[in-house]
Amino acid sequence: MEDFGYDLISLAFLAVLWTAFILPYRKEPRRLVLAAALLPLVLLTLSTISEMLTSFVPGFGFLMAILVVLMPLMLVVFGGALIYNGILMWRREGAKIPNLLSLIAGILVFALPVAALGLVMISQWWSLSLAFIMFFASVFSASIFAMLLLYSWVNARFPAKGRGAAVIVLGARTINGQVTPLLRGRLDKGIELYRSQRDPKPYMVPTGGQGRDEIEPEGVSMGRYLAEQGIPQEQILVEDRAKDTIENLEFSNQLVRAQRGDGRLWLVTSDYHALRAGLASRTLGLDARSFGGKTAAYYRPSAFLRECVAIARDNLKFMLLLALPFALMIVGALFVATSVS
Repeated sequence: MEDFGYDLISLAFLAVLWTAFILPYRKEPRRLVLAAALLPLVLLTLSTISEMLTSFVPGFGFLMAILVVLMPLMLVVFGGALIYNGILMWRREGAKIPNLLSLIAGILVFALPVAALGLVMISQWWSLSLAFIMFFASVFSASIFAMLLLYSWVNARFPAKGRGAAVIVLGARTINGQVTPLLRGRLDKGIELYRSQRDPKPYMVPTGGQGRDEIEPEGVSMGRYLAEQGIPQEQILVEDRAKDTIENLEFSNQLVRAQRGDGRLWLVTSDYHALRAGLASRTLGLDARSFGGKTAAYYRPSAFLRECVAIARDNLKFMLLLALPFALMIVGALFVATSVS
């Protein structure tokens, strides 16, 4: 009976924490502080549920023990999958650094534990110190990746729609004036959003300037695709100057506000890029929500790793704040290592 009362208190506490997360999320999801809160909240929820099931379900504790034992094997499988994806990206997209991020990450999954073990075996203060730094840096990096991956998934599954004044589709590279499968995924998602809203219909804003290897601005090629899919020409506002995400948002907003003074913007990009686009729109002070179009599965790991690096770069102060506990643990570990030596 005492255990049952403890479980009820735990569930009530979790309900309070989830309410404290959901309410601000519904009001404004474009905040990294919510991403930082979600990961420990999910881990606490899983831990609480596992503890309850261990108490009431025979054999569940043994099953969890098996999963813990298998974690090193899971890590090996994860690293192998990253390496396989990196090789696939290399073959299909070329040997550019952004395309090789999953390959690099997969190699590090195997290389870092081996390097750390070698440093520990040296048993010098400097080698132990370096091993500690590598360990905590790896844990921090993995935590940031998990935090952003989880929040991106939530952001994609529970977007706040409302009504849209315009659907802004962010551009990507075109080939001979034709949209690629990657860009088509964005445009098709934009069309889906456009058709989901009753009159007055939102404007469709394809946005993107002309790259060095393109025969025309991306916005022009995208606008032609939208017209071919049945979007009325008077509903299409082509933006053809933008060179990056910030310009996509700024220039498109100017076009929309010239036609419609208020209303929310629906930003459409690839699924891996939707979170960063949403964060950027909040930085610019835009009333906007972001949505992700479908992306080929093989393309996602490297693309999302690239997005994690970009988000960390764009929010460096916040990342340093998150890194503070890890930095304190490193200082403590260094103190112990030097004291033992």
